Amino acid sequence: MTDSHYIFPEPTDKHAAAMTGDEFESFYKQYATFLLRVCHTLCRDEALAADMVQEIFCSIWDRRMTLSVSGSWENYLYRCAKYQYYNHQRSLNKFRIVKEDVLAESEAWDNSTSQHIDYLDLKNNINQLVEQLPDQCRKVYKMSRGNGLKNAEISKELSLSEKTVKNHLTRALGFLKRNLEAVLTLVPVFFL
Repeated sequence: MTDSHYIFPEPTDKHAAAMTGDEFESFYKQYATFLLRVCHTLCRDEALAADMVQEIFCSIWDRRMTLSVSGSWENYLYRCAKYQYYNHQRSLNKFRIVKEDVLAESEAWDNSTSQHIDYLDLKNNINQLVEQLPDQCRKVYKMSRGNGLKNAEISKELSLSEKTVKNHLTRALGFLKRNLEAVLTLVPVFFL
């Protein structure tokens, strides 16, 4: 009494270890189409379904010495297809999570690099404009903004009145503001 679902001579012997290479090839030919149809139904992707079938048959071959099947081979292969599909989905989800994490980190890194470059460009533009200031005005500005000195300290060191120091700073800041506005309005034009 041989069941059509089994490739073994005895229906009660469901150990894959009984399969030789030729018997396994016959087993593959008998169930590959069925398994491919099941896998394709699960994943809706022909290439993925073919990969899943390959993985399942490779797994059966690798575990042939210890594999014991209770029930029909169709039921067993259907369960294998479901597990293979679930494992694939789990791997995809892990990959998506890792990919999202990497992208989030790289965006933050990219943004900080861009901000740093913008900062260096702005600093360079300010330094170039400061060099265009008259000598005394430039000294006052550098002492105030570069060294952090107060107007009274600058006036003592340069032997100027505080009012003159304040006027130099006002002139320097006005000059920088006007010229930086011109530079900043031109920047987007270069990127169009």
